[in-house]
Amino acid sequence: MNIQELKKELKLSNKKIAQFFDLTYGAFANSSAKPRYEAALCKFYSFLKEGEKKKNKEPAKVDTSAND
Repeated sequence: MNIQELKKELKLSNKKIAQFFDLTYGAFANSSAKPRYEAALCKFYSFLKEGEKKKNKEPAKVDTSAND
């Protein structure tokens, strides 16, 4: 997933992304690290989505230790 797809899917703007990283819009927009911030955000989102897919595929586990 690239940043444009992520922005479209989550309805994100550069301003919202800047706030996520605790930056002002101007600092984010002019940062030489902007591509790294965007790549990190895409990787993190993909990681979460993969975890959600795995979670939905696994059968529910019941904790029976309290019955011992």
